Amino acid sequence: MPTQTKRVFLGFSLNQSQTQAVTAIQAQLPKNVRLVPSANLHMTLAFLGAATPAQLTALIDKVNRLHKPKFSVTLDTLAHWAKPKILCLRGAACDNRLRQLALDSQSLASELGLHCSEHDYNPHITLSRKAKAEVSGVEYQAIFLQPERLQLFESYPGPNGVEYPTLHSWDLL
Repeated sequence: MPTQTKRVFLGFSLNQSQTQAVTAIQAQLPKNVRLVPSANLHMTLAFLGAATPAQLTALIDKVNRLHKPKFSVTLDTLAHWAKPKILCLRGAACDNRLRQLALDSQSLASELGLHCSEHDYNPHITLSRKAKAEVSGVEYQAIFLQPERLQLFESYPGPNGVEYPTLHSWDLL
């Protein structure tokens, strides 16, 4: 019997006011892009890809022991990333605690044989998919995040599109 894998990533949920600010930005985007539903809005720390049950157990154990400090980040730039065809609100990982958490997450992924990013960590919230070009004329305020919890999300196709249930979460200290 084949092992059931789950497509997973580490990230941070948004609070209600942050979600409202992001949906206000989304409302100004072109109609030919596919908006990320408000329930799925998050800031990714590390996409990990397909994980077996054994890898998930080991991942949770390793993240349990990982230093998970509180941090802050400002997302202030609307960007188009051509290869994944997304529009996102991004910022710079200026806070050393966030940068270290991102590096530690990639180290865990490498140890466990999970997906590792070939890019430097770039904090962002994906606003839409299937975006073919930059957009202009969008008015928005920068979004300041200070997450309280790190979450392990699963990504799977549900009846109404992709769903991101939380598999595990950890307080940031």
